[in-house]
Amino acid sequence: MILSFFSFFLAESQNQDDSNIIEDNSISTQLYTKCFQNLNQGNEIFKKYPTLDSSMFCTLLHCSFLLAYKETDIQIVAEQRLIGITTQLFKEGNPVYLINGLESGSIEKKKNENLEDDNHIVYISYAECTSSFYLKRAADIVNKQTLSLIKQESSK
Repeated sequence: MILSFFSFFLAESQNQDDSNIIEDNSISTQLYTKCFQNLNQGNEIFKKYPTLDSSMFCTLLHCSFLLAYKETDIQIVAEQRLIGITTQLFKEGNPVYLINGLESGSIEKKKNENLEDDNHIVYISYAECTSSFYLKRAADIVNKQTLSLIKQESSK
């Protein structure tokens, strides 16, 4: 009897679907993970490091990870790609600003309720509390580029 109960439980647990998985379709997640296949910054570096697939590093999120490498040439490519993606997002009308810290997820949601304010900036929370040095550096690169583009646009 006990054995049949455990067999039933095991079978039921294996048949559960993924309906409990929550997908985040927010504008911030869409932009943080939007892939830009037209990036060509650093293609020669990707040939030098065959374990790195250039097509994988086409989003803000994935290019941020490149900053974790100790090789200077990989970090330079990461910075160039982050600037390129940020520029393309800006030209599409989606300037982004990366934030982190306690309650940054809540701050992101509140600030993104009205995308018509503060230069249409879409805030993206990349860490709730602490973050790695490379994510912080990526945020600095993206935010500096976004603010520079906004400044250029407003001076026209």
